[in-house]
Amino acid sequence: MAESETFLEDVCRKETREYRKRSSVATREEWTKKREYILSLLGYTVGLGSLWRFPYLCNRNGGGAFLIPYFIGIITCSVPLFLLEITIGQFSSRSAGHVWVLCPLFKGIGISQVLSCVFGSVLYNVIITWSMYYICNSFWAALPWTTCDNWWNTPLCVNRLGNVSSTSETHANTTVVDERLFNSAWRKTNATLTASEEFWQYGTLRVSSGVDSVGSVQVHLLLCNLASWVVVFLCLMKGVKSVGKVVYVTALMPYILLTVLLIRSCMMPGAGEGILFFLRPDFSRLASVQVWLEALLQGFYSTSVTYGGLITMSSYNNFNNRPLKDLVLVTVIGQASSIFCGLVVFSTLGFMAHQAQIPISEVVSSGSGLGFIIYPEAIAQLPVSQLWAVLFFLMLFVMGIDSLFGMTETNIAGIIDACPKQLQQRRSWVTAGVCLASFAVSIPFVTEGGIYLFQLLDWYASSFNALLIGCLECVAINWIYGSKRLSDDIEMMTGRRFPVLLKIMSSYLTPFILFASLICSLFLYDPPSYGEYIYPEYAKVIGIMVAVVMSLPIPITLVVLVVKGKGSLCERLRFASRPSPEWGPLRAEDKEIYLQSMITEHSPQNMVHRA
Repeated sequence: MAESETFLEDVCRKETREYRKRSSVATREEWTKKREYILSLLGYTVGLGSLWRFPYLCNRNGGGAFLIPYFIGIITCSVPLFLLEITIGQFSSRSAGHVWVLCPLFKGIGISQVLSCVFGSVLYNVIITWSMYYICNSFWAALPWTTCDNWWNTPLCVNRLGNVSSTSETHANTTVVDERLFNSAWRKTNATLTASEEFWQYGTLRVSSGVDSVGSVQVHLLLCNLASWVVVFLCLMKGVKSVGKVVYVTALMPYILLTVLLIRSCMMPGAGEGILFFLRPDFSRLASVQVWLEALLQGFYSTSVTYGGLITMSSYNNFNNRPLKDLVLVTVIGQASSIFCGLVVFSTLGFMAHQAQIPISEVVSSGSGLGFIIYPEAIAQLPVSQLWAVLFFLMLFVMGIDSLFGMTETNIAGIIDACPKQLQQRRSWVTAGVCLASFAVSIPFVTEGGIYLFQLLDWYASSFNALLIGCLECVAINWIYGSKRLSDDIEMMTGRRFPVLLKIMSSYLTPFILFASLICSLFLYDPPSYGEYIYPEYAKVIGIMVAVVMSLPIPITLVVLVVKGKGSLCERLRFASRPSPEWGPLRAEDKEIYLQSMITEHSPQNMVHRA
């Protein structure tokens, strides 16, 4: 026993010396102020999904009644995962790609999270690209999505929703227009489109006939895409030191703009009916499994758990920061923001339905349809419409780029953490390389067929992977690493242990709900579509393959570790499940305390006492 204790002490001294040497060479950045971290979390979690996905889902799935499964999902799944992620990130000062040395058997979780951020950052930046193009067009004397006499308009264009008497005259581009009408598989035959929708489809996207017709690169979107990546580079080139200052603008500006838009919307006729339409409960919808599954997934989107960004941003925290307070503050503000966005959206839709003299249900839309078709048309009916257009699309830009910071930083930190001694001092070059590579990958999305690729990958690349990673996170942290050991780590950082209720939920209830939801999502799956366009079978196969590839690192790394191990299968699994020697606090002083606690825990006296 004495020999065993001496061996552990030798390991402690060796690890301490190594960490002191490492910390003297490369010191990890930290947030300058606590509020910069909080604002970064808010900017990351409150994204475009809160503005154009949550209100639509809430209305479609029972109005106010949807809030019941939504908040149940937030409390039982999102909150426990949120705490787990920010805790392990802060304790180890490691990004998502490297934090899983706490359980090498599931090291593939980190790789999958980085892949999620790679795909997510590219898709998110495409939305920012569209927003930038609309901002540029908002300075026209007459907003281009308000008239039907432009080169992109068709003979079936009408000025606005509900107005069928203002069809445009056939113009010089009749041949081109006829060809577009013939090749537009996404629209109903001989159906009229508003000027706003034609500007979106033909003026902005210049959409092709399908996913198999990629077409040419659209220079106007390519330049906007490049400009947005330049903005991201400038904000992230100095790490948390620079982004911590930027978030004072990007995290707070959306709330200011949303408040201005809500006040203006509530002054318009029909706004009250729109808000009531948004909140009116339909409790019969709660009997549908689909409603509960969509509520759970929307909870994941609105808290950004399982994607790796929370781990990465919390890794820049002070070691003694109290994560539970951060959890409560960010979750409460984030969910209040989603409801606030719903009020803004539906007050405007109520006005739009009132003006067109049609039911509100006929103008309700989600995603790009809301952000780039319905809302621009509503804005065009306001006095000084150019001002409101600039404010709205600036808000989309800021909300999008704030979330993009967290995703891109996860990719950057994953590279730097792999070789901190060599790359920490070359952070600007790493950031430039990541942004340049992301720009190159995003080029297919700014082609004529880019919207089909966007819709396809957005459909497959998020939900399945998020549920799987969330379930495995609970298993790896609470069952393999151990909830008691995690509680000891939290106590070492904050002086308080893991809250009992959250420990029970993250150990039992959360993984059970996530596993059941994963199974249900496989059976309740609906293939993607774009308007009237149905994707061919090979495109669906590509989408499924993307979802599989994003999760594939998890079983691959598990198998590789087991195959490379020595001993019986059980011994290999046991060894691969132990935390790596690299796991623990980054600072040498904290690391020494941590290793000493490990010696105490495994001392002969303690082992006999537990026996």
